[in-house]
Amino acid sequence: MERVTFSISAVIGEGWELAKKHGLMLAVIVFAFYMVMNLISAPFSMPSQDVMDKYMNAIQHQDFEGAMRAINGMTTGAGYYIASVLESIISIVFFAGFVRTCILLANHSMDKLSFDGFKMPAMTYLKVFGLNIIVGFIVVIGTCLCILPGIWLAIKLSMSEYYLLDHPEAGIGESIKASWEMTKGNFWNLVGLFITNFFLVLLGFCVCCIGVLFAIPWTYFNEITAYNTLLANYIPEVQYETV
Repeated sequence: MERVTFSISAVIGEGWELAKKHGLMLAVIVFAFYMVMNLISAPFSMPSQDVMDKYMNAIQHQDFEGAMRAINGMTTGAGYYIASVLESIISIVFFAGFVRTCILLANHSMDKLSFDGFKMPAMTYLKVFGLNIIVGFIVVIGTCLCILPGIWLAIKLSMSEYYLLDHPEAGIGESIKASWEMTKGNFWNLVGLFITNFFLVLLGFCVCCIGVLFAIPWTYFNEITAYNTLLANYIPEVQYETV
């Protein structure tokens, strides 16, 4: 079977059309998410009065080493680690629902923005969580061996989460296998797409920083458009209905 490839310019163009239609409301959701995250993490990450006293005392006495030890205490306490774990779990859950919402919008399975994309079984969220851990571990191992294998593995596995959210019945292994097969012959196209998305986010930061809230859904739409094209490169052993 001839491998299906995609045009970066065509993907960006289609992603832009979707972003123009849905990006503003999705940006509002992203903004609300980060505000809630700050409210949740603030009580855990707030340094204790004792640490603050040590820091202020070190500054007053120009004891820079003491100030650095106090700062280190702010980022190594139990509250800091609790906040970090909590933020990671909430972020994975939120973005799983957010990405599925983008998939539904891109596939025209959802006419207008709603929270239906978040209405997934708990098992689907658990599989996404497990997939993130496994893919992250694989990429870290590849990066430790040498940076280039890490990049290669990250590209090869980049479509696994989209596949899992598009086919909630699929397993983690099936999603990884699908991404591996789908990306064959498209490594450099995907590299180009991810670099383009990076600059789109960077451009969003340059627009008074708030532009990044719009750039985030735009980049997701770009990647989902590429995913939909590459899906033709994979024929699963078990046929699943796409969302």
